[in-house]
Amino acid sequence: MKRLLYIFILTLGILVSNSGCKKFLAEQSQDEIKPSTIQELNSIMAADAYPYSPFCLSPLLNIVTDDVVCNGGQAQLSYQNVVKAGKSPFSWSKNMFEELLLPGGLSNTTHLDSWKTLYQRIASCNVGLAYVNKVSGSEEDKQNLKAQMLALRAYYYFNLVNMFGKPYNAQGVNPANSPGVPLKLNMEVTDEFYTRNSVAEVYQQIEADLLEAANLFRTYPKSNGPYKMNEIAVYTFLSRMYLYEEKWDQAIDFASKGLAKKSALTQLYPFGTVAADPANPYATAAATYNSPLVTYERRIYDTKYSTEVIWAYAPSTISSSGEDGFFKSQMNPAYKSTSNNPPYGISPDLLNLYDSKGSTANYTYIGDLRPRLYFSVTVIVNGIIPGSNPIAPSYAPKYYFGGMGSRTDGTVGGAGFRVAELYMNRAEANIQKFINTGNDALRVAALNDINTLRVSRYDPRQAYVPIDLTDKTALLNFCRDERRREFPFDGHRWFDLRRYGMPSISHVYNETGTPETFTLVQGDNRYTWPIPQEVLDRNGALTQNP
Repeated sequence: MKRLLYIFILTLGILVSNSGCKKFLAEQSQDEIKPSTIQELNSIMAADAYPYSPFCLSPLLNIVTDDVVCNGGQAQLSYQNVVKAGKSPFSWSKNMFEELLLPGGLSNTTHLDSWKTLYQRIASCNVGLAYVNKVSGSEEDKQNLKAQMLALRAYYYFNLVNMFGKPYNAQGVNPANSPGVPLKLNMEVTDEFYTRNSVAEVYQQIEADLLEAANLFRTYPKSNGPYKMNEIAVYTFLSRMYLYEEKWDQAIDFASKGLAKKSALTQLYPFGTVAADPANPYATAAATYNSPLVTYERRIYDTKYSTEVIWAYAPSTISSSGEDGFFKSQMNPAYKSTSNNPPYGISPDLLNLYDSKGSTANYTYIGDLRPRLYFSVTVIVNGIIPGSNPIAPSYAPKYYFGGMGSRTDGTVGGAGFRVAELYMNRAEANIQKFINTGNDALRVAALNDINTLRVSRYDPRQAYVPIDLTDKTALLNFCRDERRREFPFDGHRWFDLRRYGMPSISHVYNETGTPETFTLVQGDNRYTWPIPQEVLDRNGALTQNP
């Protein structure tokens, strides 16, 4: 089946002037590109509408957060070049998209223009929605595919508006008057330049698409598997969307709907279990949880090992996404066996949030397992694990970002929706209601959800001690920290910072030994990304963000 040529044309309808598009369309053989059966349309949508590889929401979503730190050039030219490549997004430059295209920027810019990448997928969804009632097939199959396309279109618009529009809940900003992104909801080609819809209008469309999708999934149930959009995924997405809008009751309602259908969490401890080595137990503990060869590293989205996946897709690898321009698993000289560190690595602020004991209390107890299993880790010889037996120091971990979805064995997984998010969305919404009403039952309900998640993340060789907080501010802060612990480097943190009021954060940049501090002040306009200049050049009806 040939891919629909419409997809490229429709994308141009968003990005550029459509002059000549109608003529080009008329010159094509329509018989070659029209699907006639639901099976053909399904195949086209799997290839062009779903975020299957190669796909990346943005290679910049991680480096702009406070989860990343610059370790500097470390007097090595190769390290300095990597540090320099990441300077524009790390410093939140208003010209970061253009600067990354210059020599010394990203070597792989395939996915740099998120505007183009996401609108291409939206165009494909629009094609599917236009054809779904024209092809042959069962009504169940057609309406189920329609639901998938609506949910996917909402997913792409949600990410677009949170990259290029102000937060829905931005203080002092009316989302009805705040510029969002253009809404293109059909496959027709026109000569129209598309202007920016408001943030509120975009959210209204996302909500409409998701509610219709949920209804279709309920009416035409079908087992789509974890790699296709499904009813529970839509409930999870709705709970997230309402959380962003601060509509707490709706967030709780849809999180509860999702948990009523799927509530099991993945138990992390079996991920890293190996037989103890009585001759060298400390080395065994280190090798189990701190080795880059751990079979289960970064597998929380992998349905082969993780039972909590609701919808998963494998984003492009670090290399093909372009993020390897900043995040290096290998360097020359190697930081794995030297005193050097990755040029850009995981922030100590993030690592210190984990109650990860190593072998502090007992070499058979690790504590919070997430830093061992959510990040890439390397070990250096002759180092010492903090708190380990100094008589037998064998390994010391160096955590670095290796990509939540990076795989070497071809398995799928890496991003999407998990049951953990349903628990965290509902907990946060209950806490906000507790703050507003003082109803202690809401506090108890929130703590129950948080503790349910945490017990699945801890080493069970010692009894998990549930948290019990009564102070409203402390409880909200703990919930936010728990969300940060649970969802590192998978697209949440930047958007969460935005909806938390866009707090002031700083990055210390150090290329050649002279530190330079860059700061986002609270409410900084740079929390909203600039529209790439090439997009503005091709569509004069678009306005740039301040």
